[in-house]
Amino acid sequence: MQLNLSENIKKYRKEMGLTQEELAEAFGITIGAVSKWESGSTIPDIMTLIDLADFFNISVDVLLGYSISSKSVKDIIEKINTLLKEAKYDEAISETDKALVRYPGNFRIVLESAKTYNVVTASYGYKKYLDKTIELYESSLRLISQNTDPDVDEFSIRLCIAELKSQNNPEEALAEFKKINYMGIADINIARILMDLNRYDESMDRFTRVLVTILIKSLQYSSSMAIALIKTGKKSNFAEARDLIDWCIKLFEATTDKNTSYLTKMLAVLLVLKGMVLSCLGDYENMRLCIDDAYKLAVKFDKSPANGIAGKIRFWHAEKDYNPTIYDELGPGAVQSIDSLFTQDQHPISPLPDKIEKKMEPAEKYWNEIKNSQIL
Repeated sequence: MQLNLSENIKKYRKEMGLTQEELAEAFGITIGAVSKWESGSTIPDIMTLIDLADFFNISVDVLLGYSISSKSVKDIIEKINTLLKEAKYDEAISETDKALVRYPGNFRIVLESAKTYNVVTASYGYKKYLDKTIELYESSLRLISQNTDPDVDEFSIRLCIAELKSQNNPEEALAEFKKINYMGIADINIARILMDLNRYDESMDRFTRVLVTILIKSLQYSSSMAIALIKTGKKSNFAEARDLIDWCIKLFEATTDKNTSYLTKMLAVLLVLKGMVLSCLGDYENMRLCIDDAYKLAVKFDKSPANGIAGKIRFWHAEKDYNPTIYDELGPGAVQSIDSLFTQDQHPISPLPDKIEKKMEPAEKYWNEIKNSQIL
């Protein structure tokens, strides 16, 4: 165990942007007293320590600089996790409580304790532990400055708190989820709570946002994965890329309505990408059918381009203030976007090995033929 009081007073003072004089003024003491604290020649009395910790918004043990070896922490956590795996919940809680008594200001101990209580609450139905679990997660937030785990952050902890509160206090949970709803990441949680509160119109607005996000991400991720499969140059992966694109096309066709929208352009691009894969597979008949359909959709889009999708997909129940506009790097027009797929220095699947590029030449040739003929 180590004490680093003097260093910590200086550290937290500087984090608050205070000079020694300003800290002294806040506590009604001399600058010399603060200087002696920070040099380690004297220490504050117990009541001043409590006031300092409160002033810095940390616990007293954190201010004192209590630290235990990483090995000790690891051993404690491993013991608790072993008990959880063996479903020895009462023993796990007992060990957790002992760890909290010994090290109440250690971030890892407090966070792992919160997780332990959470597991027991969920697995064993101990609703009596719900408030304790929330309290521990909130305590871990006050200690998060100690965190060194890149997989743990304030958002993930707040998400746990909000999810727990939704079990017995949906209104409070709703407020918590809205606080952390960065880029709509908590929309699904918000939608479910609103539904449980019988606020159906608000709930459907949030569900719509979630479905739109899934739709757009499905397009982006599946097309990117198809491109990765194509680049391997393996015939089996060409077939898998074709099937993956088919899955995405079916998803979009089941979701879009007959109105022209950004999705019209994306479907056209997907069809051409599929045509390119079919060309690699030597399936030229179906390749031509795909490119024919893509050209029709591209022309339809370019006659009345629309980068938005508000109200233009099925299952749309969003409020009027939700009007997602989507752009990509392919170009503003659908025909232009497809042209860029075949332009080696611009398209998103470059660079391609020469042998794959050669396999795609029939698709490019056919695309240019129907585009230049202007008969469709």
